[in-house]
This record gives sequence, C-alpha cells and structure tokens, in this order.
Amino acid sequence: MNVRFELQPNVSGDAAVAKQGFGRVDRSPAPAFDPAGEIDAACDFFERHGYVVLSGCLDAAELKFLNGFCERTQAERPESWGLGRRKPHHTNQGLIFSQPLLDYPELDPFIQPHRSYPVVARLLGGRDHVRYAEFNFRETPEGAGERAMNFHHDAVVADRFTRAPYMPCDFLCSIHYLSDVEPGSPSFCVVPDSRRFETLQAAFEGLGDDYREVPLYGPAGTCVLYDTATYHTRLDGDGHRMRRTWHQYYARGGWLRTESRYIRPPSPVLTDWNLVPERLALHPDPKIRAFFSHWNTAQGEWAASGFDPEVRKAMPRGEQ
Repeated sequence: MNVRFELQPNVSGDAAVAKQGFGRVDRSPAPAFDPAGEIDAACDFFERHGYVVLSGCLDAAELKFLNGFCERTQAERPESWGLGRRKPHHTNQGLIFSQPLLDYPELDPFIQPHRSYPVVARLLGGRDHVRYAEFNFRETPEGAGERAMNFHHDAVVADRFTRAPYMPCDFLCSIHYLSDVEPGSPSFCVVPDSRRFETLQAAFEGLGDDYREVPLYGPAGTCVLYDTATYHTRLDGDGHRMRRTWHQYYARGGWLRTESRYIRPPSPVLTDWNLVPERLALHPDPKIRAFFSHWNTAQGEWAASGFDPEVRKAMPRGEQ
C-alpha cells in the first residue's frame, strides 16, 4: 500500500508546544471494563467522562473473519477502500471502506455486536431507542507516516450545553480494534469530560489541571465507546505501524422528556450520504426496521426508486 500522509497544522490546540492538541498526553492505562460482568460500572464511567473502554468484545474467530474480510475486499475492490486513486473526501485520513453493509450480508450478524451492544443500548436509553447511523472499516496503513490529525468532535446537537439531564447522549460511536493498539501504534485518543465545550481551547481552559489527552490502548478485540460530542483524534504513533478498526455509529430514537418543558426529539441523521440496503431497511422484523429507521434524503430517494442500483451509483459514496 503506497499511502503517505501529509502533516496537518495544529489549529485546534497549541502548535507552539505540540503537533496535536496541547501536548498534555496522559499514557496511564484507561480502565477497561468487562461488558457483561461490569456493565453498571462501564455505563457509570461513560456517563461521567464521555467514553469507556470495553475488554474482550471480539473472539478469535470473529477477529479472523473481520480481518479476512478487510484483506479480501482490499484485493477485490481496492477503489472502495481508497487504494490506488485516493478518495477525495478521505485523502489524508488513511483507508476507509465507507459502506460495506450495502453489498455484504455476511456482515449482518455484526450490526448489533453481542458483547458491546448491550452497553450501547443501556447508554442510549434501552434497546427500543437505538438507531443505526453508520458502519465502516478503517485502516492506517503501515509506513503512512505522521498526519497530526486535529482534535475534533463528530456530529453534535446544540441542546447538549443546557439540557438536563444530559444523558442519554445523541450519538455514540463504537470502535472495535481489529489489530493490537499499543504505544508506537496510531491510537484513538480522547479528552475526558470535554463534551460540553464549544472548542478544544475552551475545554483546555475550562478543565484546567484536569485537561488530559488520553490514548486508548488495547489488544485486538477491545472496544471503545464514545459520545460523539467528546473531543478526540487519532494520535500518531511512530509513523511505521499500522492500525485496523471497525467503526459503528448509533443514534438515539424516540421523544424524551427532560426536567423542564423541553422534550428532546430523536437524534437527527448523522450524514447526508449514508445508505441502508433494502434487506435491512425493509426487514420483515419490525424491531430491525426500527433500528434502521433514521433515513436521510439520499436513502429516501433511493428507496423511492425501488433501490435502483443506478441511483445508488450516482451518489458520492454509493460504491464505497
């Protein structure tokens, strides 16, 4: 794989002291929770800090299958990963297979992973309130060099600053490690307790001495859950080691009363391009249909066409 990153200027933090963020990296191991035996403690930790690490979420057979899937599709469909001609929307972010569910029903058993999903459901208000938002595979190739990705948050809802109670969160992402992530590897890195700040600078000033940038290491099979409002990045490793991950985003469904007269609506759609295949969007099981019910306008137009492959092909990431 001949993929090389271009260094990104540090605009979210202080470029005078660090290539990423403010350079206050805390490499103390974050606690990891067993998702079955320690679900209460895991959820409490997430609610306090905006992320949690879950241990042993994929077994050896699942890891073999998912890594084999990645390697096979990189060989069969390199353009879907951004190999060869780079994807314009992901040029300097490594490799990504954006929409594998569209063509690979063998991935369906993973849409609600048996170890991590019960924690996801608890955090989003129960199984009836979890909605699908996105599913993809990513890889930082070996020898890609440094990128110095800026700290950022993903999709957010403005009422996060004032609503009470804060939980359940609006969106949640799960990252399952398909390769070992250790010092020297690129690593997912969070700023704990940062989800109610407008900028990383505001978090740095507001958290004061409690501000930390925490890389989350763990063996293959580890899962990280994070609130998409939490500031995070891919912390560079030594520029040589690779990392492979599976990312799935979830949204919250249903109307939710708060402590005031304000009633929270369902989370908005996460993207304007993500698609759900007919077998899942129109699934005979009403619970699966509800899980996949957060359609964007691209999905609505595709469904109205009878899931015409030419309509899908015309969309920016329809084949990716």
